Amino acid sequence: MAWWGGAGRAAAAASLRGLWGAAGRARGGPRYSLGRAPPPPAASELERADAWLLRKALEGGLLSWFRNGLVATGIGVIAYAQSDTGRDAAYGFFILGGLCVCYGTGSYLVNLVLLRRPMLLPVPTGAANAAAAALLALLWLCSLSLYLGRLEVEIGPEEPPEK
Repeated sequence: MAWWGGAGRAAAAASLRGLWGAAGRARGGPRYSLGRAPPPPAASELERADAWLLRKALEGGLLSWFRNGLVATGIGVIAYAQSDTGRDAAYGFFILGGLCVCYGTGSYLVNLVLLRRPMLLPVPTGAANAAAAALLALLWLCSLSLYLGRLEVEIGPEEPPEK
């Protein structure tokens, strides 16, 4: 047998061992298994700073949309208390406030899911942030509905007392 035949068989055997056997793992080759992936490398100081800035930008966006929704809702409350004509405008401001709050909360939740890894957020922290944003929108909705319900009761026509 020629020398290249033995060399070819040895190279093929070494490459197969690299894929399947311990010899490939010992020299640092790829490991193909169904187990857990190796942990990611530790984040550098620059990566942590970028993650912090990304997180603050995302939270600032939520707070900006929520603030605009509160301003629109407040204008709606003032218009609602002014006159009957103001009530029609008030409902428009309530809808505008609701759109701002819903869009801000929705975009925050979607971006939180999409950017959780670049922000270096653990899953429990991301879930807590998502729950806080959803609770904020729910609190706005409850306060608005309670306010409108109270106004309808106070402004509604009084029934004459029965004799």
